[in-house]
Amino acid sequence: MFIFDLGTGLRIGELLALSWSEVNFGEEIIRVKRTLNIIKDFDDSESKWHKAFGSPKTESSNRSIPLLPALVTLLRQVQQKQKELMEFVGSAYEHNNLVFATQLGRPLDPRNMQRTFKTIADKANITGATIHSCRHMFATRGLENGIELRVMQELLGHASIKMTADLYTHVMPDKKRDSIMKLSDTIKI
Repeated sequence: MFIFDLGTGLRIGELLALSWSEVNFGEEIIRVKRTLNIIKDFDDSESKWHKAFGSPKTESSNRSIPLLPALVTLLRQVQQKQKELMEFVGSAYEHNNLVFATQLGRPLDPRNMQRTFKTIADKANITGATIHSCRHMFATRGLENGIELRVMQELLGHASIKMTADLYTHVMPDKKRDSIMKLSDTIKI
């Protein structure tokens, strides 16, 4: 799941809500159509926090993301492991059609995924990292490797290019230097 996030930049709720019907292996894309949230009915004093699927953050969050070949392979492996789990646990498996689910097919808890990620990061001696760091890494590396800001905005599902620019212009100084050096043949002293 975390590797997949590094290659797509999904928000944690989008990642945990991704269903197999939103994966198009033929076109090698995913469609982001929903998110998983932890909610509570504050009007009901007996209400507990629970997981619920909802609409993405903004209209621009409904989007298609092309997949790298390695991610297509990864998804096929996940799908195969899920089929094996379904056979193994039988009727105990909940068919929620989720790409990333518990061993019984239930939605993963975002808080547990945050803790799991932190454990992995701690073992790798990476301090201060969260699952959201995968999204930032995706955006930063994409921009460093020439993905245009407008395209990155669409991939991340940001409502405005200003939001993308405000968050990620720190990766642009080297790009600016590389770009300006393309003009070095035009000015000779």
